[in-house]
Amino acid sequence: MCGIAGFIERRPNPEALPRMLARIAHRGPDGEGVWNRQLDGWHVAIGHRRLSIIDVEGSPQPMESPAGDVVLTYNGEIYNFMRLRAVLEARGRQFRTRGDTEVILQQFQQHGIGGIPALEGMFAFAVWEERTRRLTLARDRTGIKPLYYAELADGGIAFASELSALLAHGGVERELSTEGLVSYFFSDYVHAPTAIIRKVHKLAPGYTVLWQDGNFGLPHAYWQIPPPAPAPTRPDDELAAELWTDLNRAVADQLVSDVPVGIFLSGGIDSSCVATAAVAAGGRMKAFSIGFENATFDESRYARMVADRLDVEFISETLHERNLLDVLDAALDHIDEPLADPSFLPTFLLSRLAARHVKVVVGGDGGDELWGGYPTYRAHRLARFYRRVPDWVRRNVVGRLVGTMPINDRYQSLEWKLRRFTHRWDDDVVTRHLRWMSSVDLPDLGRAIPGAAGMQPATFTAPIPETEDWLQRTLALDFATYMPGSVLTKVDRASMAHGLEVRPPLLDDRMVDRAFALPSQYKLRRGSSKYLLKLAARGKIPDEIIDRPKKGFGIPLANWLRGPLKDRISEVATRSPVFDRGMLDRGVFQAWNKEHQDKRVDHSKPLWALLVLDHWFRRLQNP
Repeated sequence: MCGIAGFIERRPNPEALPRMLARIAHRGPDGEGVWNRQLDGWHVAIGHRRLSIIDVEGSPQPMESPAGDVVLTYNGEIYNFMRLRAVLEARGRQFRTRGDTEVILQQFQQHGIGGIPALEGMFAFAVWEERTRRLTLARDRTGIKPLYYAELADGGIAFASELSALLAHGGVERELSTEGLVSYFFSDYVHAPTAIIRKVHKLAPGYTVLWQDGNFGLPHAYWQIPPPAPAPTRPDDELAAELWTDLNRAVADQLVSDVPVGIFLSGGIDSSCVATAAVAAGGRMKAFSIGFENATFDESRYARMVADRLDVEFISETLHERNLLDVLDAALDHIDEPLADPSFLPTFLLSRLAARHVKVVVGGDGGDELWGGYPTYRAHRLARFYRRVPDWVRRNVVGRLVGTMPINDRYQSLEWKLRRFTHRWDDDVVTRHLRWMSSVDLPDLGRAIPGAAGMQPATFTAPIPETEDWLQRTLALDFATYMPGSVLTKVDRASMAHGLEVRPPLLDDRMVDRAFALPSQYKLRRGSSKYLLKLAARGKIPDEIIDRPKKGFGIPLANWLRGPLKDRISEVATRSPVFDRGMLDRGVFQAWNKEHQDKRVDHSKPLWALLVLDHWFRRLQNP
């Protein structure tokens, strides 16, 4: 794992690359490499920050081909690199190192862009081909590793693993994007390919983009979510056994490392499955967990139960409110691009805990999006039945009941969720899902952000398979948008802030392909989520883990904004410099804050998003 950065421009700019690499030093604390070349009026500068995991002593980057005409800088891990290497060697290619970096380089030389789909893993890389003066940027199909890029004024290009590194080049304008702001306040994150900065792009998962001699090509998808296959005719037990075999293979592949590997263990079914497979493949390991003094969010006893059953060393911390508040600003410093998921804070502290002991962990990310783990999916099924309820009952009974429910201090309280459900039950499934997942609906955003007027939820979708299976459509939508934009971004920034690599075996290519090939009845059945995954895990992890309700990894946000953060959010809503650009309406946010403080409406999500944006914007102005 590491960070990459580089640029191609007309004028020599010797100070830019060191600045860019300095901004991502936390991603690669073990070393730095640079490559520079003057060619036909272009100055090519490519850089790399390294976190040594595989081939610790070898595989320096940026890596040149033997002829010196192809150069690669790469962030990530390729889990099938040994198998790919064997195929390439059989075709006569010779290797100088034993790591995965050279495998990518030679795979690209052998097959060009057509060789990217064979790479199984998490990656973002840039390949410079001197003979054709072409730069290729590529990102893994799941979106685990980030990659930003921007066109420079002279027709050149700059790229980096993080937005702050890209802006450190000095040639990228820092004007905020109206579409990026709307996306951020609507969803808590900025949807790719948009970024919060107007002329910056995020390469979408499963895409490549080419730059050649001053010309940009359009982003090209080398992989897209496949449509579901016909329902299998084999018994469920047989399918579950195959799924468990795939999971064990994925975990074994992702344990390949020249340094010790640990486990993120939350006590939920996803991380428990990964931990069980990891111990079976790798023997004794260390498991890391975070507990909360607030019982609403605490899962530590379940994590310890799994650790005890697996006989692994269990290392945990119990977080108090003061722990989270003490690291608030330090954590926000590492968000890089505004991200309003409050679970970033405990993830930041969990990563700090693990990084004291290991450089690599495996975790359970991806299980909810592949196997239907979020309660929202069950709510869609309920909405189909709610359609049958007479309108007068919905309006005069349910509506009034929900309207009289008191606001409580839980993040995304039952009252908050019921209001969303009763307001959006009759939308089409994609629109309904986007609105249920949103922080502020677009009509309200139209008052807070003048540029939001006229935008529709469809603005924030991504290419997904056409199917009448409503669950498959919502799963694909979350897989293509929420998962890479929020979940994986959160984990990437929180872990890399501490020089820690997190690998998600549930997002292995085989696991993803299997999940999307199966119809929805293998995910949600008789009101139970993750049906096939739970069937596969039965007897291998405790039943108490499998059968208990899902619990979030969050913080009591509504209470914080009325308590320890009350003065701060009031100051931000009144005097934040983000209002001075005229892109946000100060009066709307002040009104939302007053309603929130008076417990009339739960506005915790947009207010938290404003607090995060304010912190990020101040750093943008004073880097």
